[in-house]
Amino acid sequence: MSGDTQDEPIQDQHTFSGDDMVAGILVQHEADLAGHDEAEVLDALRERLADGGHEMTDEVLREHAHRIAGLKPNKFSQQ
Repeated sequence: MSGDTQDEPIQDQHTFSGDDMVAGILVQHEADLAGHDEAEVLDALRERLADGGHEMTDEVLREHAHRIAGLKPNKFSQQ
């Protein structure tokens, strides 16, 4: 049946701005790394942003890492 097949990966069917993608990365790291060591959060953010081809100044990156490390741990970040 033509037209009823998936011919491309799901993620390629939706377009998001770079800002939306960075916001999604930050939200995910807030859930995963809340309360973790700031250096660990910083390394994880750097790696994930680089993997996605996103840029952020070191100052802003450090601010996000500090904020995420200071969040109360949750059931996801405690694993």
